[in-house]
Amino acid sequence: MIDKLSAQADAARTRVLAKTAALSADLPLKFLRQQAQYTTPASNYKLAHSAATKGFAATERILAKYEITPADLAAVLGVPLTAVEALLAADPAAPLVMIDGEDAQALNPEVVDLGRKNAVEIFREAEWQSTLRFYRPSGLNLPYCTADLVTVLSGAGAEYTPQNYPIDGIIFPKIEHPTEVDWVFNLLDRIEEQLGLTHRQIKFQFLVESGWSVANLAAITERALPRLSGIIFGIADYSADLALPAISYKHPVCDWARAAVINQAGAVGVPAIDAMTVNYPVAAPNLSPAENRGRILARLKECYDDAVYSINLGMKGKWVGHPAQLFVVLLAYKVSLSSGTAQAELDKILAYAQAVQAKVGATIIDGVMSDRATDRHARARLREGVALGLIPAEKGIALGVVTAEEAACL
Repeated sequence: MIDKLSAQADAARTRVLAKTAALSADLPLKFLRQQAQYTTPASNYKLAHSAATKGFAATERILAKYEITPADLAAVLGVPLTAVEALLAADPAAPLVMIDGEDAQALNPEVVDLGRKNAVEIFREAEWQSTLRFYRPSGLNLPYCTADLVTVLSGAGAEYTPQNYPIDGIIFPKIEHPTEVDWVFNLLDRIEEQLGLTHRQIKFQFLVESGWSVANLAAITERALPRLSGIIFGIADYSADLALPAISYKHPVCDWARAAVINQAGAVGVPAIDAMTVNYPVAAPNLSPAENRGRILARLKECYDDAVYSINLGMKGKWVGHPAQLFVVLLAYKVSLSSGTAQAELDKILAYAQAVQAKVGATIIDGVMSDRATDRHARARLREGVALGLIPAEKGIALGVVTAEEAACL
């Protein structure tokens, strides 16, 4: 009788676990590399192509124009000079570029059509390398939405094999209700079928930009899970929707919305992406060279500080709209998970493994409690480190934080 009861309970437990496991995204490791999403208007071919192919490469030239040395920038940001110099010498590619067919371009039929043509050409012809390639169409509230998706996704993929399809996903604006996700997914299914793509190959991210979006966040996320690769907080539209006094990066209501995004994204295992710093590091025509130098430095510091603020809250990435913003945001993420930090997390895993081997379980490491929960946190951090290239993949495989198959896809 007891054996039968146990068997029935275990069978039910297996079914429950299967249902809850389905509430986590099955996300390839490369989609954890979203420290910065570089947004660029589809209607401006030169800017969009530069974002896709050059990333932050213009940063050094911009700094030189205003006589800002790497040492000046390091001092203002409060980071080691070696970190600035190392990043300047590194691959300037953005982790993700979003070719924007929505807010970044004018609502004019001719401009919209030009944006679609530019997007198709850039997706097909640009040398993207490791950058994730995303497109943002007009939202459901605009008459251009359907044609944006059909024209760009079909045009970019014409005559491509599924393995060579040049778009990784779409970023959809102003989602407020789960039924809107159903409409998008139905259209994506049909586009994939038409192009011969793998079912659900085109990934999906959505912007949280309204009160309803936050209120329905769990339901929207659950409906989006089959394609979901990120959740993004859009501060400007959110502030407008709630009629907040100003677009303030650290407004308490915006932080409340951020917390909801971080919690929901973390619950399903996708990156939470924070909003853009709206003050771009650009010169003002009425200022002197010295004043513009100070302005550029101040705005780079603002963007860097915003990135640090987002990182400390738990955001895994941030929107940027300028190459120098891209540079300082990537710098913030590299400093936050430096080699020293990674080594500390590695030491925690090794020490806890030794405690488990000794049949101790919970233990103390450097005066700090360590158990299965802290070990899980350390492993999650190291998994991110492998995805970001800060930790050798071989070490991640040996520790069991990534599989050999996942590492191969990087």
